[in-house]
Amino acid sequence: MIIISPLIRLCLKIISIVLFIVTLAAAYGGKCNPEYMTVPSVLVLALPYLAIATLITGIAWLLSGRLIMAAAAAGTLFLGWGTLKDVTPLAFSKSAQDEKRTFRVMTYNCLHLADTTKSDAPGNRAINFLIESGADIICLQELVNFEDPSEIHHWSRGLIDSLYAAYPYRASSSASWYGKDLKVLSKYPVVNIPVKCADPEDESYWGHRRVWALFEANINGFKLPIINFHMTSYELTDEEREVVTEIRGVDTAKKSYKEFRYEIFPKLGEAFRRRAKNVQEMISTTADISPLIACGDFNDVPGSWSYRLMKDAGFQDAYPETSLGPTNTFNQFLFLFHIDQIFYRGKHLKALKTKRHSINTSDHYPIEATFEILP
Repeated sequence: MIIISPLIRLCLKIISIVLFIVTLAAAYGGKCNPEYMTVPSVLVLALPYLAIATLITGIAWLLSGRLIMAAAAAGTLFLGWGTLKDVTPLAFSKSAQDEKRTFRVMTYNCLHLADTTKSDAPGNRAINFLIESGADIICLQELVNFEDPSEIHHWSRGLIDSLYAAYPYRASSSASWYGKDLKVLSKYPVVNIPVKCADPEDESYWGHRRVWALFEANINGFKLPIINFHMTSYELTDEEREVVTEIRGVDTAKKSYKEFRYEIFPKLGEAFRRRAKNVQEMISTTADISPLIACGDFNDVPGSWSYRLMKDAGFQDAYPETSLGPTNTFNQFLFLFHIDQIFYRGKHLKALKTKRHSINTSDHYPIEATFEILP
């Protein structure tokens, strides 16, 4: 024991130091342009879990009386706090100065209003959720035609009429294919604002549609521009997404590593690069618009390169300003990432609180923010 104990302790120190270094690399990975390097962007995806592991490791070293290692863990979290405050925020909901000037915005990648967990359930749980949500404005991604029974899970005239009654104002993009993917439901008048990009190449996404649309809601005379976006996906197959869950031993780990390196990793890199272009195009096209809410399926996490582009453009993120602790909005294949975002900017908007709903019909959870319109 006299010989083994120091060796074990040395190994644990080495493992801990490696963890701290990787955690810091993840915290600053979003500062590296994915056009040149992919690994830092991949590390950012794991930052919440690395931070939690670092915290637990630091507490363990503290309880064992190893103050230097505990201090190293604390230093790691301190140095990475600039990013961690957006990933694992320590904030709380705020009170409104005037409740009559508040409104709720929800974003939801509804996966064509299907039901991935209870396909045999009667009715349509997703549409019922929308009707009962009470949100004032709902930005939907991966949507279909409400009037097409072949595209809506358990479609019925009564169900759609109930949705229309709850949300009498609806808008979609003027582009035909694109309009099927992004829609806005609203209790207030809302219209689509056609936008022309400076670069014709920015008009395409996966070869057939742009990834965002601009709308304007009229909230009791307050005209609020809203961007509904669905940024470039990683385009992973279900088999590729199951790589992590398939690891059962050394052999399966080797197979998963090869699949990640040669099939998944290149897709991740391409998605990071295309998403950065998506965001840059959106920012430059709407640079003169304020106030402005931009929300939807961002397909990237807080702290990423694309996320930092939004923050550098003057956008604030409603979640870290009003919430305590990390969350996830993607819910399948163990990829529990926070990839649906609600950004805003402008002196007349104040985020009061956010809520992640738990309905599991889609592979995304809806996320909602309450705002106050300031004088």
